[in-house]
Amino acid sequence: MRKILPILLLLAGCASNSSFTISVTGSGPFSGSIMVIRDGKSEQRSVEGTAPTSYSETGSLVSVSFQKKGTTGTLGVDITKDGKPAASQSTTAEYGVVTAATQ
Repeated sequence: MRKILPILLLLAGCASNSSFTISVTGSGPFSGSIMVIRDGKSEQRSVEGTAPTSYSETGSLVSVSFQKKGTTGTLGVDITKDGKPAASQSTTAEYGVVTAATQ
């Protein structure tokens, strides 16, 4: 994995910027992080919220990880790239985690 990440960062830095919409689906509170590569630089931020909600980002790559703060319900994430579906995942597990990435 250590060898793959620098390669991904290099490739993502060479790609043109796209518009990403990150939709957090389900219901209930969650926390997590959003990582974006923009102009060859990685930017990461922590987020907390209540689903459903969405975030907009611009860059060459986006990677997200969100965790439910409870034991019931569903948490999901859908990422669109320039308006087209690009990645999706959901969970019903107690304190479940969803991750998704696309470039």
